[in-house]
Amino acid sequence: MDYDIKILGEDDDNGLMEFDRLNLLTKSTKDIATKALMLWLKGFSDIIPDKNLKRALAMRLKGISGSGLEGTSLTIDCNYFSETIKGLQFEIFKPNDEVLKLTPMALVINSFRAALSEGSIESDLDKPLLKSLLGFKKNFISDNEVFYLANRGSIEDIRLTKDDFQKIGLLEDSIPEPNKVIINGHLDEMKISKGKLGLQTAQGFVNVFANEKSIIENIIKFINKEVTISGVAHYKPNGQLSFIEIQEFGEPNTNDRFFSKNPNAMTAQQQLLFQVKHKKKTSSLSALKSITGLLKDDISEEQFNEMLKDIHR
Repeated sequence: MDYDIKILGEDDDNGLMEFDRLNLLTKSTKDIATKALMLWLKGFSDIIPDKNLKRALAMRLKGISGSGLEGTSLTIDCNYFSETIKGLQFEIFKPNDEVLKLTPMALVINSFRAALSEGSIESDLDKPLLKSLLGFKKNFISDNEVFYLANRGSIEDIRLTKDDFQKIGLLEDSIPEPNKVIINGHLDEMKISKGKLGLQTAQGFVNVFANEKSIIENIIKFINKEVTISGVAHYKPNGQLSFIEIQEFGEPNTNDRFFSKNPNAMTAQQQLLFQVKHKKKTSSLSALKSITGLLKDDISEEQFNEMLKDIHR
């Protein structure tokens, strides 16, 4: 499938491209496609793909053309994932039908559209992917340039200017940074499709994620049993918890049950950014009152380390 990246607006956009600029453009575009695919397949974008997925993410430059009047056009060729990943045997996930209909370049276009749409707050985006989208801004050499990403009509193209990255930046700023957490509950569901597990806590259901096969193999002995998990909490564009990445786990004790709370870690500043972005009136006091969850900063270093030791007792 052929796609076009068209650049207009500057004298340099004349059908030629200097090597350093070409390298930046291809690298930033590939990084977005990679993170978007990992988000689709494993629920978190900042994961290094294996060699098979790297081959599936191949994007080939077929040609560069244009003129001073028409700008610079790059033609990119890439395959549908149905041709490259459908037959692979995955140990902890399986690609769904929707992603099989896409290509690496389609993921790039869809990611920009999701971040810039009015409904971006509910979009399937995460902080590392948004940071990659922001990195694409480095391809602009002036405020006058316009980038068009398209696949010649089969899906709607995307038009990008430097100003568009302000909205993407606000969305990225509204997502809390990942935080260290400890959480306790019953492991009662397993979703092999994304390497995710379900943890039923006193405050509700939480998705927990294992990036390593060894963690999945060892934690399944706690299915339908109580377990304490130490890991990193990741958040959605609306500031709510997305999932917890498992780092350590073990049998619970009394302290675990006392300290464990479902994280909801938007800071006051992030809540205000979130409210400004979506034009909802709120006060900083009400924003502060809504902050809940167990963060490492909420307890002393000694307490936190002691709880980690308890997991292994």
